[in-house]
Amino acid sequence: MFVLKPWHRAILVGAFAVIAMSVLAWISGTDPAINFLRRDKRAEWIVFPAAVDAHAHWFASLDATFRREFTLVDRPATAHLSIYAMRRAEVKINGTPVPFPPNRNWKRIGTADVGGQLQVGTNVIEVRVFNYNGPPAVWLSLSTDQLSLLSDKSWEVSFAGSSCRPAALAAAMKKPGPGNSIAGGEDTFDAAKNTWLLWIVVIALASVITFIWSRSFNNSTAPWLEKTLLLIIASLWLLYLKYINYIQERRVLPSPNEGWEMYQPPLYYLIAAASLSACNLSINDSSSVLVLRLFNAFLGIAQFVFVFLSLRLLFPARAAFIGLLLAAFLPMHLYLAQYVTNEMLAAALATATLYLCLRLLKSDTPRMSQCAWLGFALGAGMLAKATNVLLLPVIVVALAGKLVHRRTPIAGSLRNLGVLLATCLAVCGWHYARIWLRFGTPLLGNWDVISGFTWWQDPGYHTAVDYIRFGRSLVHPLFSGFAGFADGIYSTLWGDGLCGGASSLTLAWNQQPMVAGYLWALIPAVLVLTGTVVAIIQFIRKPSSESFLLLGFGAVLVLGMIFMTLKVPSYAQAKAFYGLSGLTPLCFFGVLGWETLTRERRSLRFILGILI
Repeated sequence: MFVLKPWHRAILVGAFAVIAMSVLAWISGTDPAINFLRRDKRAEWIVFPAAVDAHAHWFASLDATFRREFTLVDRPATAHLSIYAMRRAEVKINGTPVPFPPNRNWKRIGTADVGGQLQVGTNVIEVRVFNYNGPPAVWLSLSTDQLSLLSDKSWEVSFAGSSCRPAALAAAMKKPGPGNSIAGGEDTFDAAKNTWLLWIVVIALASVITFIWSRSFNNSTAPWLEKTLLLIIASLWLLYLKYINYIQERRVLPSPNEGWEMYQPPLYYLIAAASLSACNLSINDSSSVLVLRLFNAFLGIAQFVFVFLSLRLLFPARAAFIGLLLAAFLPMHLYLAQYVTNEMLAAALATATLYLCLRLLKSDTPRMSQCAWLGFALGAGMLAKATNVLLLPVIVVALAGKLVHRRTPIAGSLRNLGVLLATCLAVCGWHYARIWLRFGTPLLGNWDVISGFTWWQDPGYHTAVDYIRFGRSLVHPLFSGFAGFADGIYSTLWGDGLCGGASSLTLAWNQQPMVAGYLWALIPAVLVLTGTVVAIIQFIRKPSSESFLLLGFGAVLVLGMIFMTLKVPSYAQAKAFYGLSGLTPLCFFGVLGWETLTRERRSLRFILGILI
């Protein structure tokens, strides 16, 4: 990569993006275990127009009957029927069943010649579709020499024997109607109007802070100033229960099939259980939540400190503090610290791992002890949450590339990589081996049938439009994950868009300022997107192991999140905090965007500083 010309690297980056998306498209289009409705322009996928439901559903055989009448003037010479159905279908034309060849994969099209079952005058086609882990859906095309009948909104559908209603397009945006438990959320523009006085006060305060901050950096960049600001922000920042209880009571680790969150790696729950036991508390004591929140606060502070230290390896102090502010006051980071979750520990360890890796990459003479500490941090992160497994290949490739570029002796390179991998395996390997030996796979979640939990959640499927559409989170952010992947990510990145996991509009926060904040969040979002583009361009022009590490981890994290929304097609799966481990790349892109847009523009730098 280092010896290639820029246009070669551009081709490689483009090829990686195309191959990655092609693999995802191929898996989603062929794997019957993934409820993805592949688009075929000849017709539309249609479903029963059920109300949006935020609750989980247990596996059960559900059926819907899709019905359409049509008229023929003459009996057609040929009639060709094509059908997809999620997951099994029974087709009748004028009351006569239509036979299809055996098909074990519902994503393969079924075809039949039905000319003999059609008649002059009125004809009726009925398709009864059965599904156990999502809403029944059908795609159908009937072609004759007289007409072309396609599945669309003109069809009628009944669900489990209900009265018939007009069918809905599967690709249409899902919105909660009046009376729904998640309907009636605050509008961002109305919230902004109702909180205008608060925003004026906040902007005035931010102006003063930005002015003082600018003067301080103009006069000094001493280390004491950096430490002081870190301490101030940390002071401001200070302002899965069954798992922990299981460890406290039984003194052993649970199996993934013994509880809803028991599939998670155990490190967070071990530490949480030990902390409560040290305080003579159980999970049933009201004070236990305070202890766990203080633990999360410590993890949050540790994480943004490591983010700042990482950015200081890449940027001057002024720019690094922009990243520090973004990390410390990112809404996702703040609200998640209030919940009992392993995400905070996993993210803090991932951030520490990236910092240690960046230090190693910056070192002229990498030491074995550095590799050992890096392996320890990586293993601990993987022991906190399986998401951090994505760090492993990126770190190995980044280090290998750096060692090759420096022309380090092969023996020394293999020794350092071996120490890293051996330490990582020693820390976390036993957990994944334990799961593998019992269940036949090292990675297991409560969405896997083998775990003993059989459930699904609306919408129960995805279409290509779900990954293209965006905008609802800018107007109605709460539960906007029903609208698509990008809205789900945006609404949980810049606010608690899923109301803490509740199935109704129950917020622990002051709703109007939080909802209005989604409009202000467009500013840092633009900085991050700008920085991402700039980082890719810089990597193509002048690659480095450091930029590969941050770009690579950000890329695999996004791809992993997309894959999981395909595997678990729930509105709640598109959560930004599932990618909290990528806080360092996020802040790196934000700082790079800041530097790009404000270079030699002091007034713009001041204005953006206030708004951020």
